[in-house]
Amino acid sequence: MPPSMKPKIAASNPNLHRRFHDVASYVSELGGSKGRVIEKVLIANNGVAAVKAIRSIRRWAYEVFGNERAISFVVMATPEDLRANAEYIRMGDIIVDVPGGSNNHNYANVTLIVELARLH
Repeated sequence: MPPSMKPKIAASNPNLHRRFHDVASYVSELGGSKGRVIEKVLIANNGVAAVKAIRSIRRWAYEVFGNERAISFVVMATPEDLRANAEYIRMGDIIVDVPGGSNNHNYANVTLIVELARLH
């Protein structure tokens, strides 16, 4: 195969597989702003989607930082989710009680989500 047809290998970026001490050093090394380092994620969903998001980010954090808890999670939990002992709630670092009922009162309530993001 001629060199021009070979797939590009990620090794062209020497920082791609390097472990970083923390999120701030990762952002700085890759040219990001130190004033906007995301170390906490609000999960405004429940069920399988929430579990998959948390697992994916934790795996990435372990691979990059050697610490799956480098990013923490704030999870929204309705009374129904709490009664069901939902897995995503057990995975969260901070649990925020939100109203039950239809999604318009919790997971689809943009005003509530933005307010929770500001508070946490």
